[in-house]
Amino acid sequence: MADLSLLGTAEAAARLSTVPQTARGFLGLDPVTQNAALLARELTRTGAQVLSADGVLLGYAPNSVQPRQGWVATTSADPAPLAALLDFLRTYRRCTSYVAEVPEGAPAVAALEACGFTGAGRLPGHVFHSGGYHDVLVYSATQEG
Repeated sequence: MADLSLLGTAEAAARLSTVPQTARGFLGLDPVTQNAALLARELTRTGAQVLSADGVLLGYAPNSVQPRQGWVATTSADPAPLAALLDFLRTYRRCTSYVAEVPEGAPAVAALEACGFTGAGRLPGHVFHSGGYHDVLVYSATQEG
């Protein structure tokens, strides 16, 4: 199991800025077009937390209308760090369901699917980047706890 390390907001924003392509869509952020100050402001606004495990950035934001649901993100196709985050959220945040939004073709899709997430839908033209509108894939998972 990967060791999780909580990052401060400024450090999280700076680290997301160093991996802009794999962090695109990370908790609704876009490090390609948003600078570190804006990333930090958005992380604070949503109550998000960013963690690091084995060089992988992981994110969690609470759902204000469903306290046992977490919005999660990862910058890697490796499922081990994401599994560690889900275990942490189940144990310490009492989460029983999770949602993730990722751009089509993102490395995170492999990690999500390996951790039991299933495709829940597609948001057509949900984000604008690289000169056009692109679809976002929505994944969900539940966990007994």
